[in-house]
Amino acid sequence: MTEHIIPIIMEQDNNEENNPPSDSEQKISKPMEELSIKQNKPVIQVKTVPKTNVHAEYLKEFDIFEERGEYSLPNENVPEKIILVIDRAQDENFTPFVTNNCTFTPLSMLKRAIHVFLKLKHTINKYNEFAIVVLNENNAKWILNFTSDMRKLRDAINRITECEVEDTFNLNSLFDELVNNITMPDTIKSEIPPSYIVRTVIFYGRSYTIPEIELDEKLENLLENPYFTCDVLMTHEPVDPSNHCNRIFTALQNLDKKGLAYFFPVCRDSRRLHNCAGKLLAHPLQRPVQKLQKI
Repeated sequence: MTEHIIPIIMEQDNNEENNPPSDSEQKISKPMEELSIKQNKPVIQVKTVPKTNVHAEYLKEFDIFEERGEYSLPNENVPEKIILVIDRAQDENFTPFVTNNCTFTPLSMLKRAIHVFLKLKHTINKYNEFAIVVLNENNAKWILNFTSDMRKLRDAINRITECEVEDTFNLNSLFDELVNNITMPDTIKSEIPPSYIVRTVIFYGRSYTIPEIELDEKLENLLENPYFTCDVLMTHEPVDPSNHCNRIFTALQNLDKKGLAYFFPVCRDSRRLHNCAGKLLAHPLQRPVQKLQKI
């Protein structure tokens, strides 16, 4: 069978001459760089959305930092001897930390943050050493000497368990342990960096027990030593007239005699807890000064 190809002739629209192509049709035949949209579109109004970050606003109440130009301590990253003071006490009817729909006791969440702090601080300077003191019902006990062995530190922290609280807590027992177990570096020549500095980080966790302390000459000399720093991170219940959080804030801030220590109050907010623990990574000789507002 023979195939025949039949040409198909397309008929042109007779009205083409009378009806010129529309703008859109003309644009299709033009180069892309000549194409433009001339249609009228509604004006888009961009409104500035205020950032209402309650967490950030809460941080501003305490986390105010300024340059330390008025101080003449050497700005050197010398090794630190850090004493971690971990409060075992657990208030009755405490409010737990809640994260990812899981609840944690204040001590268990605090230990998680301390583990992260230790790992990062050791990474920053492998010559840093750490010791551990625990706060019992009404006294302090030195449980681990200075070491840079992360396994020993981790095991010692994991063995810490909760204890009950009492109406008062004697901070002198803590500083007695410090005075008996630390040796401060020589401070004869202030322009020469010391071989190390000593820092105490108190992780206080009681909202109803006001710490008490009686200052003697030995303790005042320690607190006023330029190479001794006493930072505080306090985990507490929501501030309420039924607890003593504000009075505890004041008592713990009074430990800072030089205005160089850091103080962080943390309610049951795991994010803020880890953020504040991260701020404690800063070296006391290199970090800015924290200016605390009156509580």
